[in-house]
Amino acid sequence: MLSITKSLRVRLPGVSPAAIGGTLATRLLATAMSFAAGVIAARALGVEGRATFAVMVSVPSVLSIVTVLGVDNANARFAGISHTAFRQIVRWSLVFSVISGCALAGLWLLLGHLWPAVLLGMPYRLALLVAAMCPVSLLTLLLGMAELGRGRVATYNLLSTVPTAGYLVGVCGLLAAGSLTPTSCFLSVLAGQLVSAAMLLIASTTRVHADGEPVSSRTFGSFALRSYLPNLIHYGLLRLDVPVIQMLAGTTAVAVYAVALPLAEGMFLLSTTVALVLFPAVTSGAVDGRAAARIARTVFVAAATAAAVAAVAAPILIPAVYGRQYSGAVPVIWAMLPGLVLFSAARSVQPYLAAAGLLRPVIIATVIGAVVNIALLVALTPHHAAVGAGAADSAGYVVFALLLAYGVRLAVRARRRRPAERAGDEAAAAPARRPVRCPSVKTVGDRRRGAYPRQVRSAVTGRGLMVAAGLLTVAGAGCLAMAYSPALSAVGAVATLVVIVLALIPEVGLCVLAAAIPLSQSDVGGSLITPSVLIALMLVCLLGRVIAGRGIARPKPLGVLITVGTVGYLVATSVLIGDTDLHAADKWQYLLLMCAPLLLLPLVAEPGRALDRALLVFSCGSVVVALISIVQIGSVFAAKSGLAPADTAVLAVTQEGAANHNTVGALFVMAAAVLLRRYPAVRAPLLRLAICAGVVVLVVGVAYSLSRAAYLAGIAVIAIYAARRSLRGVLALSVGAACLLPLLPAAIAARFDSIVGGAPDVSSAVRLDLWSSALRMFEAHPAFGVGYLNFANQLPAYYQATGDYEVMLLQFPLLHFAHNTYLTVLSQTGLVGAVGIGSLVVLGVRRAWCAARSGDPAGEVALLALVGAGVCSLFGEVLLVPPLLAGLMLIVLAAKPAPADGPVPVAR
Repeated sequence: MLSITKSLRVRLPGVSPAAIGGTLATRLLATAMSFAAGVIAARALGVEGRATFAVMVSVPSVLSIVTVLGVDNANARFAGISHTAFRQIVRWSLVFSVISGCALAGLWLLLGHLWPAVLLGMPYRLALLVAAMCPVSLLTLLLGMAELGRGRVATYNLLSTVPTAGYLVGVCGLLAAGSLTPTSCFLSVLAGQLVSAAMLLIASTTRVHADGEPVSSRTFGSFALRSYLPNLIHYGLLRLDVPVIQMLAGTTAVAVYAVALPLAEGMFLLSTTVALVLFPAVTSGAVDGRAAARIARTVFVAAATAAAVAAVAAPILIPAVYGRQYSGAVPVIWAMLPGLVLFSAARSVQPYLAAAGLLRPVIIATVIGAVVNIALLVALTPHHAAVGAGAADSAGYVVFALLLAYGVRLAVRARRRRPAERAGDEAAAAPARRPVRCPSVKTVGDRRRGAYPRQVRSAVTGRGLMVAAGLLTVAGAGCLAMAYSPALSAVGAVATLVVIVLALIPEVGLCVLAAAIPLSQSDVGGSLITPSVLIALMLVCLLGRVIAGRGIARPKPLGVLITVGTVGYLVATSVLIGDTDLHAADKWQYLLLMCAPLLLLPLVAEPGRALDRALLVFSCGSVVVALISIVQIGSVFAAKSGLAPADTAVLAVTQEGAANHNTVGALFVMAAAVLLRRYPAVRAPLLRLAICAGVVVLVVGVAYSLSRAAYLAGIAVIAIYAARRSLRGVLALSVGAACLLPLLPAAIAARFDSIVGGAPDVSSAVRLDLWSSALRMFEAHPAFGVGYLNFANQLPAYYQATGDYEVMLLQFPLLHFAHNTYLTVLSQTGLVGAVGIGSLVVLGVRRAWCAARSGDPAGEVALLALVGAGVCSLFGEVLLVPPLLAGLMLIVLAAKPAPADGPVPVAR
């Protein structure tokens, strides 16, 4: 026994094995009681009842995680300063739990009253009980962490088992009385939380430390907010999966996932226990970086052993304990285990990082891991139910662990480099002394490390793990794809090789993304380069930046908050307003694909030469697409020469397989803006000639796109560009345009005449009626609109035909938008959505304007592109197409901020 204790002290330096063992035993006891109660509830309630109870329990957990705002970590950090600080923290916890817990729960009830889908299928009376538990659960969490922070680990361990014991006793009593229902089970959980909160309040009267200085509210709040985001995502993802699976896959998948969830939380027991005991030890200075790394390795070995045992025992225990109907939870457990093992080791390092002020690697790794988790959750759950959700969780945790390890290495290396530089400066100022030779003994490892240059060693040790992890992840994904579809083996192999190359060379990945945007709007590229492929390229570019050690670009917090809030509002209005199917996977995927450029591109694209080269590639790709479009449309003009010009134009636009002419026209306008501004800065004659030829091809491509919106946008862009130049340039441009007009085909001239005074055709009449319908929708629902992507469902009730056409020929289910971006936003998202999207536009215009005023050529390009996109938005929804939005985002992000704003920071 003494040898075991001694070995544990060596493997867990700086912390007490007895404290870890006591905390772990308490948590294991609580888990065992929860497991037993869960088994009883699952057998007695059935699949439907167990799913309802799981949703009822998960909602207070999610709401508490959201509303805690890092106060729990701050309680653990500052409760041990003095008894005065502890009493101050107890008072703050009481006020905070009542105000914050009641506020969010009340908002949830209000939204549930307006849109019942928010209640996740629960009746309103049950939702009231769920809301009542939120402040109690929050108070229990805060007071428990305060007790732990002042060193009363035994008290915390004892009182943390009270809610679970109350749950078990209540379930057993209800089963014996024959009144076990989801409501009664939840009441037993609520009773346990109330008893625990009361006991924690009584325990807070005990004095442990002497009176002293109170804690500053500014210091307390700053630490709480900085530690809030990582814990929010870590604790919330598993619980958040339950309502998401409920919406995407139904109650059966929730029931299966709920059976696998206790095992996942059980894997967190050791890492959470070590973190709880480690945090006070780190703040007191008993544990340094090397000790924390050794503890993390020990936790990894223990977690891997536990995972191996769980993987072998799950096929036997799950059917025997829960019943055969829950055997589908076994593959869910297998899918979750790899990520849980790596996450357990990474989670053990976080207390050291928090105490050392190295929270940036944690935040970056957490955000990227959460993005991967949520993206895969939405993509896999509709098709693979609970197994897909488990795989998404595992992938997110693997990405978090690898990025955290790499980020910690960079941060620690930077911290070591700064003292070394200061010491070098002091040594340079001091008189040189003759070095003293000291005898030393070199090990094999020392000789091996000395055989390689320092740069090679740092590159191999710093990036080798990330590169290997990336290769293994891509190879595993390729193997899974081939297993599900053997016909894709060759394509999967090529895609794997491409992903590896793009991840290892970030500049190439950004250029490939820029080339894929225009090619996706061609007939051939449209089938290969889908919006899903574009999002995958963005994720690969993000991974490549991390592998290369450049970190992710750090946008301004205001822009991040507005973007996330607007995207969240679009998702909420799409799901919660109107008669929509919550299980429609295509709607979720469309929202994810449409919003991904707003969320991902600011992280991978920053002003510089790499993005300038990518925009040049984007323009070249657009020129190629323009040439293809000119040839195709010209062949239609030649084959249908006997028709009237207006009919020929309509036939060319509506031919089978043709790309959206409005989207293609807007693409050519934005690419022309890039080349127009680049032309004056080029001095080589051949390059100037090539750029001039590209501009001419794009202008002709706009004409052959037959998009009247692109015509007006092109005129506006060229007019603004010419107005900023000399009068001679304006005259030359006017003469050139006048000479080109007679050379245009009759179909293009007829298309242009319908704008400047010709009789409106059927398409124009339908568009005007759609605009009127959108205005009527906005008048009926001014605040929140009819719900994003619900325009087609509401259109028959608001549509009034005023033109000379047959209404029965219209296909209302296909009319998702009003053919006007501004009216689409007003009618579907109301004033709230208009404010959010308008704020994003203002931020983009301000960035472009400031860059243009500071002399940055990319600023004028961004202004011209925004003008072109804005004019095109008057007659279509080009920016709701993910490739077009991605192209505009790249152009705007290339503009450097004004000198007053400072350089663009990059997180490393």
